[in-house]
Amino acid sequence: MTDPLNDVVKKIKNQQKLKAPPGQTPLPLQPPRVEPVYDDEPWPDLPCGKELPKKKEFPVAALPKQAQVFCEAVSDAMQTPVDFAALGILGAMACAIGASTRLEVKPGWIEQSVLWLALCARPGAAKTPSLNACFKPIRGIQKELNLKHSQAMTTYREKLAQAKKDPTVELPTKPVDEFLLLGDVTQEGLVRTLSESPRGGAILSDELTGWLGSHDKYSGKGNDRQAYLSLWSSLPLSVHRKLDGVISVNLPVLSVVGGVTPSSLPRLHGNAEDGFLSRILIACPEERQGVYTKQGITTAQALAYGAFIRKLWELQPEHRDEHGITPRTVFLSEDAEVLFESFYNEMQATLSGDAIPSLLRGTFSKAPSQVARIALVLHCGRQVSGEEHDPYRLSVDCLDGAIQIVRYFLSHLKSMESLFHQGATRAEKIRGKVLDWLKQEAKNLFGLPATWSKLRHDVRCSITLHDGKIDGPALVQCLEGLQATGHIRLKYPLDKSGYNLKPLIFINPSLSQIS
Repeated sequence: MTDPLNDVVKKIKNQQKLKAPPGQTPLPLQPPRVEPVYDDEPWPDLPCGKELPKKKEFPVAALPKQAQVFCEAVSDAMQTPVDFAALGILGAMACAIGASTRLEVKPGWIEQSVLWLALCARPGAAKTPSLNACFKPIRGIQKELNLKHSQAMTTYREKLAQAKKDPTVELPTKPVDEFLLLGDVTQEGLVRTLSESPRGGAILSDELTGWLGSHDKYSGKGNDRQAYLSLWSSLPLSVHRKLDGVISVNLPVLSVVGGVTPSSLPRLHGNAEDGFLSRILIACPEERQGVYTKQGITTAQALAYGAFIRKLWELQPEHRDEHGITPRTVFLSEDAEVLFESFYNEMQATLSGDAIPSLLRGTFSKAPSQVARIALVLHCGRQVSGEEHDPYRLSVDCLDGAIQIVRYFLSHLKSMESLFHQGATRAEKIRGKVLDWLKQEAKNLFGLPATWSKLRHDVRCSITLHDGKIDGPALVQCLEGLQATGHIRLKYPLDKSGYNLKPLIFINPSLSQIS
């Protein structure tokens, strides 16, 4: 147990050097008389914000049954956590659904089947093989589209040759090349591709930081990243070309799925102020120690999963013509509306406190939208597998499953300290470390005050700041801020001369109850 006077005695010993006359015993040091300091005032309630949750396991049961079976098959065959396959399956389902179906949360609030998913694991953890296995049916559909386009181009060239020989023959229309999977494209290429593929698609990237790094590498004007920010919300995109005029797409639908290593996490968000990071759902699952197994993904399992994804691809929109697609609209059931309202209010209450770092507040604020999107994907998946019978009403079970999945992603934010510190300000870093220290001291001291010297020593040893060491004024400013919010009270004891000594820190007992 810490003695509040211990630091005072040490300070005196360091500052005073008492010398006794030759041949005499040195005079003993006596600590100054300090008036005892008490704190018996009632404590205010702390802000209602909650701590970031502990890391959860992916709720596989929330997926459609056919997806569950394939998820377990990939995990067992590749000896990877189920999270790897689960993220790949969610991304493949969102890609296959595309712009065919949308969810109306309420009048004026529409969500599309757009998911940006990042799987964080060390190199060699089999991220890419797991994701590729889940996207194999999408590649199969893309191969069919390529073959269809190749045949159409052959016919087009034959008719074009005839039209050049015979002026009476009408010039043919050049067939468009429809894509489901996109590669490394510029903003212009992206808009052109999506205008020719109105159903939308996905980007599957081995390393998402490479995809992010490709933004603006051709134009150098900084527009590609902004285009992707708008793309997440499915806002209209357009580019102006001298020869082709204006190329536009009114309803761009594009999901993004890929891997990222822990060391590259700080580069994932780039400029933390533009909100790019808050659009990405990141999972950092615990790695599984694999052992060799003869078990693989059987032909029956692959065919069943492939048929499941194809059924999603075959979902028809409300209307489609040369001008684009009008999606089929799904609405929340009454029970789902009540559950969604409860989750939305919970997220707002979480954001009202100070437990969420500023860098991650955008992720929590977008959680309701992510829930709606995942719920739409689950609804369509259960519809084609026969688990949902009303194609136009999203059930409370689908919404509950989506909430479980979003809570899973939110829980993984706690393990990404590199992301927290990369985007946090110096004051936020100090505040976070001081709060962690206060919580631990509140549990150890059983109501006794903490001391300034121990705080300064412990916090300085636990954090390194690139913009300078933690000095006394910075800590004092942090403590005064915490005192203003009711986390602590600062009391300054007086010595016998009436001199203010270093403060004693009385901690709100509520902090000891927070994990």
